[in-house]
Amino acid sequence: MNLLLICHANVCRSRIAESVFLRLLPQSRGMSIQSAGLAAASGVAIHPIAHKVLSARGYTVPSEPRSVRLTMPMVQWADLILVMETVQRKELLRRYPFAAGKVWLLGHWLGQEVADPVGGDEQMFETTLTLIESGARGWQPALALQHAL
Repeated sequence: MNLLLICHANVCRSRIAESVFLRLLPQSRGMSIQSAGLAAASGVAIHPIAHKVLSARGYTVPSEPRSVRLTMPMVQWADLILVMETVQRKELLRRYPFAAGKVWLLGHWLGQEVADPVGGDEQMFETTLTLIESGARGWQPALALQHAL
């Protein structure tokens, strides 16, 4: 199962989500997890506050410390693509209409989008991390079922 996590710039939300999913769904169980940004400038480090809040909760920050721009091969590789906002889903499907059946909101099971914390304080990043953790837990049963098939 290949899971792709998408946000705007791949320096906050999708990188946070990558860390969360790596803890919840170890790759040793057949899961491969990557993140990317719709408008990422490739090679940008994770946001320092995102790094701080992840570390404070004991998460391992993804081994690749640089942002990555979304590409067609990534979309083809993914079995499931989780985005943070409805507008990102629409943009991804505009670019890659063939991906329609595998693009969902990370907060789908919560009925909620994950707002961008950039420009906010540490508390806003903490709130974002908490929301991403809840969203990831919401996906856990569906991913476990998919893995069992």
